[in-house]
Amino acid sequence: MARIAIIGAGMAGLSALQLLAAQGHEVTVFDKSRGSGGRMATKKVGDASWDMGAQFIRAHSAAFTAQLQQWQHYGWVEEWNMTPWIADAKGLHPSPDTVLRYVGMPRMTGLSRSLLEPAAAFIASTRIVSASRGASTGQWSLSCDDGKTFGPFDGLLINTPPQQAIPLLSAAPQLAAQCEQVDMLPCWTLLLTLPEAMNCAADAVFVKQGPVSWIARNSSKPGRDKKQAWVIQASHEWSRQQIDAPRELVQQELLSAFFAALQQPQQQPDTQWLHRWLYAIPANSLTLGALSDIGQQLVVCGDWCHSPSLEGAWLSGQQAARTLLTTLPNTAEEPL
Repeated sequence: MARIAIIGAGMAGLSALQLLAAQGHEVTVFDKSRGSGGRMATKKVGDASWDMGAQFIRAHSAAFTAQLQQWQHYGWVEEWNMTPWIADAKGLHPSPDTVLRYVGMPRMTGLSRSLLEPAAAFIASTRIVSASRGASTGQWSLSCDDGKTFGPFDGLLINTPPQQAIPLLSAAPQLAAQCEQVDMLPCWTLLLTLPEAMNCAADAVFVKQGPVSWIARNSSKPGRDKKQAWVIQASHEWSRQQIDAPRELVQQELLSAFFAALQQPQQQPDTQWLHRWLYAIPANSLTLGALSDIGQQLVVCGDWCHSPSLEGAWLSGQQAARTLLTTLPNTAEEPL
């Protein structure tokens, strides 16, 4: 049995965890946040909740289609039965979109918590700032921002945005150089509830003009809190332009664009929460699947290594784990 550290409890890291733990290895997962999921984050205030990052999961590949079906069988995901609308220069109208979309149950973080179960330990609220490999032992030691150290570990898997991976790759400058090639796009996200429920036919809207790119009635998703709650995500281009703008200004512009896109009279929200994702999605994925330094038992994964989606993150984590497993002993129990 090898001891493995995973830095980052997003989809790619959790995907890798499944394969590594299934082979009998002891896996410790670290994350700087209080919970798991990365961009599958959820916010809850009172009797309302929002999926504030990834809004749904869809599949293109046969492998991920099969995985979603298995998760649905477990009750970890469910189909979001809705037809997205489009808001553009022609107004607000239904789209011909027939894509099958899933959501985590009972919220997106619910899926991540289920995927986290095979971990030997989950160390949350811990920002790992350096990783070093002993020259004589060949094992990894990790340090966090409050001076604590963790280890030793036989293998290391990094699942963070590339900008946050670079400081952890001092032992592998060739991988750090590849990380530097990736441009990650930001996204301002506004979460709100209204004193009066809106009479709007659309549960989800792709917005093609103005500062907003996506609107979702979060309460229309299966398993969610019943109070009408809305998620408004800005376009990546607009978010970059307004990256350091005053929060009050960002909030007001997104709110006005939200009512305009849905062709609804403005209301003063009774709950508002604004979040800035600095590293929301890659502008240019590396399409390598994962990065690796096999000699050092080091792998790096994320959607930015494969393709910009939760599916891309899952596939990247699978590839990273398989690569790392080639350097480790197989300790999975043999069937009787």
